[in-house]
Amino acid sequence: MLNATPLKRLSQVTATTVLGFAMLAVIGTDPAQAVNLKTFNISGNFAPAPVDGSVGLPVNLANASFNGTYTVDVEQLSASSSFVDLTSWTLNLVNDNTVLRTLSNSLAGNTAYIQENILAFSDAGLLTGQNNNLYSFELYFDRNFTGTGSTTDGKFLDNSNLGSLQSSGITAVTFAKSEPVPEPGNFGGIVVFGTIGLWLKRKQKA
Repeated sequence: MLNATPLKRLSQVTATTVLGFAMLAVIGTDPAQAVNLKTFNISGNFAPAPVDGSVGLPVNLANASFNGTYTVDVEQLSASSSFVDLTSWTLNLVNDNTVLRTLSNSLAGNTAYIQENILAFSDAGLLTGQNNNLYSFELYFDRNFTGTGSTTDGKFLDNSNLGSLQSSGITAVTFAKSEPVPEPGNFGGIVVFGTIGLWLKRKQKA
């Protein structure tokens, strides 16, 4: 007759192995997405005052902040020194918990890209000259920027004429940070590891 203790240990090892394979399956992501696209959080602060002569939004952004996310093909970033378009982005300009403007790829004509050390969000009118309502938000990171880093160099430039409401001028950026959004697989791995630990602990008590 087999001893019960080795059988118990064997069942624990087998279950741990099965859960380990399950964990690997959870961590593994869609190859088409994992190879190329990566999403980053972006946040930072504006200067206490805009450039002299500014009116409208640049004035309202004094001591304000910004936050959002953007997604880009990181393979292109490491292989190219030319413009790499962002695939999606949302950037909120915030003052006193109020969103003053949102820059987003959902708005027709808006563009965003990375070129070497520059991360930029802009109205397409800046490039075509066909739009009277222009803005440009640019951050200048260290050379060979690939999505992760911080900087104290940047600016928001606005030149809008929306009826009787005018907005023009420049507000400097005093600090900005860009960092990867944790991938879902990382959270899944943590959950699986935690489940294995709890299961083994209960088995030991039993």
